[in-house]
Amino acid sequence: MRWSRDQPQPAHSGNGGWTRPVTHIRVPDSVRSVRWGRVAAVAPLAAIVLGVCVWLIFQANQAAGKGGSERGLVTRTEPPPADGYFRLRPVGSYSYLPGDRAAGAAVHRSTWEARPGNGVSNKVVPVHLTLSPANVADHAYDPRWNTYVLRRITGNFIGTTDEIFQWAAVKWGVPDNLIRTVAFMESGWEQSNYGDYVDNPAKCPPGYTALPCPVTFGIVGTKSTSWPGIFPWNRDSTAASVDSLGGWLRGCDEGWVWWLRDHGNRSRGAYAAGDIWGCVGAWFSGNWHDGAIASRGSGEGYIHRAQHWYQVHPWLRHGF
Repeated sequence: MRWSRDQPQPAHSGNGGWTRPVTHIRVPDSVRSVRWGRVAAVAPLAAIVLGVCVWLIFQANQAAGKGGSERGLVTRTEPPPADGYFRLRPVGSYSYLPGDRAAGAAVHRSTWEARPGNGVSNKVVPVHLTLSPANVADHAYDPRWNTYVLRRITGNFIGTTDEIFQWAAVKWGVPDNLIRTVAFMESGWEQSNYGDYVDNPAKCPPGYTALPCPVTFGIVGTKSTSWPGIFPWNRDSTAASVDSLGGWLRGCDEGWVWWLRDHGNRSRGAYAAGDIWGCVGAWFSGNWHDGAIASRGSGEGYIHRAQHWYQVHPWLRHGF
């Protein structure tokens, strides 16, 4: 027989059996009644304390099991500060950027939600998201692109729209206000956004049979044809869409997008590491500092407008 530690250990009887040791001492009824009265008075309070402790442990375990995505108890209700929370990390930071859970722990939690319509998409975490690696033999990207960008894009976070922006900013070492700005320009912070229609059925996402079909989806305009394997998560998951933008900005700022260096516009200088605004323009135009500032379809025009909104913070305006 196994005995638990809170049970009295049996004494050997010497005849092959076991006898319980004699430990009983009679307690007077008056003393017994006082003791039980005290126990009865304390029992409800003890039950409450125990219940609270169990609930807190449960919530902590839930958060740990969800990669830091659980919100827990959030009491803050204000929007982000005008200058944002996070700054651009320097070129070379890629090797020590935080993972999904650590980035989630750095988010400034708040119940503020500028776009309640994103509620469902904000809670969608991709299942087995795997982006197709770039062919190293094509020399379109630095080999580190596959390891430090494509493999790190997971969309593994749940939160409000702004909390998702913060998570991606921390994870990729880019300013959270930069992500807010691109999201404002691409969709007005609406995850239901879609566009960039094509007439080639081979480029249409699964389920889209009518031509022309959209290939760009999500709050920051993540293009399915530029990120093979991202669909349907760029459409269905806010975090996956924003995660892709963060990965682009980090990899581009590191100097890893070799096709921009070899084939991009050079009228304002060749592509090189350390030009985050050039990377913002390339996210939109697919080129490097291309076109005139006055042209809405150019990378330079996009950069000019982005820098304006970056300073104005339209998400903090009344009625945004």
